[in-house]
Amino acid sequence: MGPSMAFHSANSALADAYVSIIRWSSGQLGGQIAMIFLALWVLALVAATIHVSVRRLWTHPLQRVTVFLLYQLAISWGLLGLVVFVGHALRPAETAARIGWPASPNFQFELGAVELGVALAAGLCLVIRNRYFWLGVILAPAVLMVLAGLNHLREALQGNLAPYNLGTIAPDLLIPFTAAGLLFRIFRLATTSPETQSGSA
Repeated sequence: MGPSMAFHSANSALADAYVSIIRWSSGQLGGQIAMIFLALWVLALVAATIHVSVRRLWTHPLQRVTVFLLYQLAISWGLLGLVVFVGHALRPAETAARIGWPASPNFQFELGAVELGVALAAGLCLVIRNRYFWLGVILAPAVLMVLAGLNHLREALQGNLAPYNLGTIAPDLLIPFTAAGLLFRIFRLATTSPETQSGSA
């Protein structure tokens, strides 16, 4: 092999290594971004714990559970809905690629619009303190999230290890089940507890 061929081979090897590093870095970044969903769920729990501790609501079950649910709605549902809207409606090709799916901007825009509606409805829960309203806000997107989480899990088991596919499985299941459990507890306490939900949380 002559010097020029050796130089060309070395350059090709360096180029291949550079491309591999860029792809690996993109995958790592995608994984970190996908983890924001789980981080929002944890943030809601931490913020609610601080709120309940500061207001000394640990001995008031109905108020305590209400605070935890409202933080979940405001953060895990509200902020997450905005993130999903931006990803699917404004950056559909990049988002689809990181899920491991082909891009479909029109369908993704509609999914983003749904999530934007969920975010707005979740925000209204802070103002409309009615457990039946909360039930309506939670029910439909909870079904969507659970089925989406199971679908991402199925894809992962079939070999789709894309960062957005793996990173959304846990929050897609944790967020709706957490909200459902808290709301169920509120309905139970509302019929047995002398506390009221208005104004004290």
